[in-house]
Order: sequence, then structure tokens, then C-alpha cells
Amino acid sequence: MLVSTSIPTDSAIHDLSVVHHAGSSLIACVDERGGVWTWSPSAGEWLDRPLPYAHAGDPVVAEFPDAENCIDMVAALSVDGKLLLAAGGDEQEPAFWDLGTGELLWRTPLNGAYLADVLALDGVFVTAQQYSEEVRLWSPDSTDTVLGEVGELSCLGGARVGDRLLILAGGSGAEVWDAATGTNIATFDADEGRVWAVTACALAERTAIVAATEQGNLYAWDLDAGPHEPLYEPVTASQGSLETVAVMTVDGRPRVVTAGQDSLRLWDAAEGFEAGHVLTRGHDITAMESAVVEGRRALVTSGLDGVLRIWDESDLAAR
Repeated sequence: MLVSTSIPTDSAIHDLSVVHHAGSSLIACVDERGGVWTWSPSAGEWLDRPLPYAHAGDPVVAEFPDAENCIDMVAALSVDGKLLLAAGGDEQEPAFWDLGTGELLWRTPLNGAYLADVLALDGVFVTAQQYSEEVRLWSPDSTDTVLGEVGELSCLGGARVGDRLLILAGGSGAEVWDAATGTNIATFDADEGRVWAVTACALAERTAIVAATEQGNLYAWDLDAGPHEPLYEPVTASQGSLETVAVMTVDGRPRVVTAGQDSLRLWDAAEGFEAGHVLTRGHDITAMESAVVEGRRALVTSGLDGVLRIWDESDLAAR
């Protein structure tokens, strides 16, 4: 393992976002109390990032002067030297802050369309809001565009596959857009259960769309072969729901990584067989992201134990 570090508060970590800022990697996290922190792998330094309440000026909450942010999900973006954060949660609409100054830059209205997921991708934020069924692109200047409307939104994903950048959304199935054109290019249906996590990866000359469901099943489809062409039959990857998924190249092959209560499990992305596992007892993974950290491809995980862990390929090799 490259690094293991504990958040300096007695709290679990709910979500994380890896960003390259000011010449080095930075990991933004949110704890179970809604507090936002950043950790620098190069400096080994945690910073508390207090944020003003997103809806403090709204007359609806004027009678609640002690109201605070209810943040569960975060996405960080570095633009023109500024470190920006989009965040919200199961009981708060998305908003956007400058982490350097702590300034609130924009917020969506109080309308009950709370955040389902948020993603930073290629210089923009992507949000999916509960009940609104809309996936939106937000530029750093806070202008927004509806990318698409899909039912039962629960998660977002993004991946660069070859020269194509993909935006994905999960709910009753999986939707795929070409980020460059904003075009919806595919829809896939999972036979059972809602999609709780979705990603994509390259397989030789194919593109695999991978979805994890509330039933604990792992689905994979060939993006260019049509919606009814699974790469393999659904795999039972967990006895409970799968709420996070990532892709890492391990032993020279792309592996889909799923997180259970006490282990990371690796699956061959092309054929669906189990290709290894790593015990993580006590970590209880809440979020994970495949990212470049200080110049190395790594898997970053957070847990109910309040720990960030950074794994490289050798940590995940077949065992």
C-alpha cells in the first residue's frame, strides 16, 4: 500500500474526490458530519475546509439560523489556479464553493431535488439530482446545461476510453453520453435492481460499460455492439448491494474493482471471472476512485474507519 492516513476527526469518510491542483495531487473528502477536508499526499497534510451554509440567505430557512450544510458527496476541480468544490447530499441540493477562499459561488434552489451524485470531469462538474431526473453539466462560471433526462437517477460515472470521454448515469439502467458532443449514445438495462455504480473501460478494440446493482450483481456490455449484447452473464459479486466500482489495470489486464465490507474484489473486465481479492478488514469502504496520484495510477479508498488508503497495482495483484 502506498499510503494510509486517518482524517483528523473522530469520523467516517463518506466520499472523496482526487484532483490535480497547484502542481500536485489533492484529495477532497467529506466526513459523516458534513465537514469538508483536503489531504495532500506530497505534504502529508490535512486541512479543514469550513464552508458557509449554501442556503443561508433563503427565506425558507430564515427561521433556522443554526442550519448547516448536509453534505454527503463531493467533487473537486482545479481551474485557473482556483480549487473549486461541488457538493450536496441526500438532503441538500448541489452547490459550488471556492475552497481557497471558502466563498459560496452558486447554489441550486431549495426544491427538494437533492443531490444523487456529483462528478468532476474535464473542466466541468456533472450533477444528478434526485426526483428531477436530470443530468446537468456545470461550467466553472456556474452556467449549466441539461445533458439528458433519465428516470430514477442514483449515480454518475466518467471515463476516458481512447480518444472518447464518456459520461455515464445509473438508475433503472445505465445511460451513456459522449461528453464532447453531449450526445446520448447508448442505454443499457439491468435485469434486476437499480444501478448504484457505473463506469467504463477499454478492452482491446471494444469499450465495456460496467454497472453494479443493489442486488450485488455486476453487469457489463459492449458499448458499440448494442444494448442487448452483454459481455458475459451477470456476476453475483456481493451478497449485498454494490455502491462503488472502479477499474484498474492489474497484471497487464483491466480489472473491475468492487468493495465489500472486508475486502476489495477484482473481476476480469472482459470475461467476468474473479481475478483476485485484497482483505480490508476494519476499513469498511465507503468510496473509491481510480486516479493518478503524484504521477502514479492508483486506487484511492475511504472508509467508515476514517482512513484514506492509496493502493497501487502491486497491492491488487492476483492473490
